[in-house]
Amino acid sequence: MKRLSLLFGLVLALAVGVPATAAAAPAAAGARIAVFAADGVTPLGAQTVRPGDQLVIRGYGFDPNANRQGLPVPVPPGVPHGTFIAFGAFAPVWQPSAGAPEASRAVNRSAMKWALAPSALAQVPDVPFDLRRTVRQQWVSLGADGSFVARITATTPKDIPAGARYGVYTYGAADATNAAQERFVPVNYDPRPGPNTPRPAPADLLWAYAPAFRKTVVDTAQGGLAASDGAGVDDQGRLTFALRDKKIRNGVGTLAYRGTVVAYSRFHLVEFALADPELTVRGGRGVLTMATSTTNMNGTDAMMRVPIADVDLSRLTADGQVTAAAVTFRPGIRPEALALLSVGPAAPLTLH
Repeated sequence: MKRLSLLFGLVLALAVGVPATAAAAPAAAGARIAVFAADGVTPLGAQTVRPGDQLVIRGYGFDPNANRQGLPVPVPPGVPHGTFIAFGAFAPVWQPSAGAPEASRAVNRSAMKWALAPSALAQVPDVPFDLRRTVRQQWVSLGADGSFVARITATTPKDIPAGARYGVYTYGAADATNAAQERFVPVNYDPRPGPNTPRPAPADLLWAYAPAFRKTVVDTAQGGLAASDGAGVDDQGRLTFALRDKKIRNGVGTLAYRGTVVAYSRFHLVEFALADPELTVRGGRGVLTMATSTTNMNGTDAMMRVPIADVDLSRLTADGQVTAAAVTFRPGIRPEALALLSVGPAAPLTLH
């Protein structure tokens, strides 16, 4: 528990923000970007882009030795912090060098890459917290000549600011401020579904986990919930999973679901996954197990199946449906960060 308290203490301290320790980094002369279609060859131009379409961004002239000041994590002070490359909807005044707040830049993390020289990445610590993993999840190599190639899948961000323009943007990473690396190429984006837009999976299992689960992850730790492979997060903050298999006869059997939800704090100092729920049903009761991360910050890198909760299924119908079933957490939940969020009552669970 002492280690867990230290971990969350650091997360909450970082969540309130750490000011940059110096003025803007040296300018990168002649930094520019070009945006191409998914083949990486055809200039995008005015081509309409829909959710799920891929863009290839090529950068030139981005000084790999610049941007040495900013937040002290995950890149240590004095080490080049690199450059963010993002597809999003940004306000007319979005530039960090102009003092524009983070709220002026609407972007999903999945639509953001991090250009950083390999030598700088090697200086990001991996103990006691694996901050290098945090960067590597978004990393594209920034060459000694200032070039990079990034592939981004277009997605529609939330909380789009007034007057926002869709496009590809670059700017100093991790609060490094460098006006010469703030570049913008407009993209003709249509948020309506297109041929490459992932279709939402059915919400067959709905569970908010605990009453304060989403608030703690999103607000307190300034993080988020990322769903994939059959999972989702609905407007009420409930985690949803798609049915994979149903074997119930005379109130006995198994209900198996698919999907992964990753909960993360700011800077991903805490990052754990919950995946593929399974309910073993017998005598009006259910035991819920899930695959979860083996540590507080390794996400889907390594997972194990653990018992999570007991579920009252006395009202389960013959076809495997129940509304607002009572749930009681079990002891021994792992990882520790998830166990901490399991103290107290569990949210009710619904099966469709």
